[in-house]
Amino acid sequence: VSDVQCEKCGRMMVVKNGAYGKFLACPGFPECRNTKNIVEEAGVNCPKCGKPVIIRKTKKMKPYIACSGYPECKYLNWDMPVKDSKCPECGTFMVKHYFKGGKSINKCGNPDCITNAGGTDEKNDG
Repeated sequence: VSDVQCEKCGRMMVVKNGAYGKFLACPGFPECRNTKNIVEEAGVNCPKCGKPVIIRKTKKMKPYIACSGYPECKYLNWDMPVKDSKCPECGTFMVKHYFKGGKSINKCGNPDCITNAGGTDEKNDG
């Protein structure tokens, strides 16, 4: 039993497991069919709009982070944030990027940061 009250019938909602993970459901089923997603925050703010970033999962349960302001902001990253780590260039949170073979590096979570473009933001003319 959770501490969230159902808006439709007033009962306390319960945590259930579904095909896409855990969710809140009203125990008054089938009379009350109210459900809610359980939102897990990543603890960082979106580098594009400043709203909180949340952890979501694909149908195959692979985690990723996305802006809670979707669809206005379409920020998405497959790499998870590193706690208490900031980019030296732009100040955005860092993410841990894994390679095949298990190796990993920390990189900036802002896709527009010059550190993610190979260290330069100039275009090659020739």
